Amino acid sequence: TFRNIDDDGSKSLSLEEFRYGLKDFGLSFPESSVQELFTHIDKDGSGTIRFDEFLQAIRPPMSQTRISIINEAFKKFDKNGDGVISVADLKGVYNAKHHPKYKSGQMTEDEVFREFLDVFDHGVKDGKVTKEEFINYYSGVSASVDTDQYFVEMMRSAWKM
Repeated sequence: TFRNIDDDGSKSLSLEEFRYGLKDFGLSFPESSVQELFTHIDKDGSGTIRFDEFLQAIRPPMSQTRISIINEAFKKFDKNGDGVISVADLKGVYNAKHHPKYKSGQMTEDEVFREFLDVFDHGVKDGKVTKEEFINYYSGVSASVDTDQYFVEMMRSAWKM
């Protein structure tokens, strides 16, 4: 759906693409409502809707089971309990020494940690992942997993919980 609406292939939707996309799917809204919806979905205020913003807007809410396991994983990484996962928190939890770029000398341990955090870190890549960013990341993953049981097994396996 997103690719069909993204006429210019920019991997983001302009207001015009969004407007025409709604019409293509048979949805008719007053212009003020289209603008309001666009602004609501454009979480970072960039004037375009990125794919992750689009997914976040259309995906169903996660079950409490999934939220609980995500919170458990976040707590495992947030060693000092300050509500943010940082490079310092990852030491002793995530082993960078097996990373191919660390082994080859291309990256330091801290650079590997930073690359790892950037996966979850949306918007400004500041090397700190908030609980909200972590949950948002897994909300996207959750949308493609059919059952709570499989999602929980996947999280437990991935994070050795």
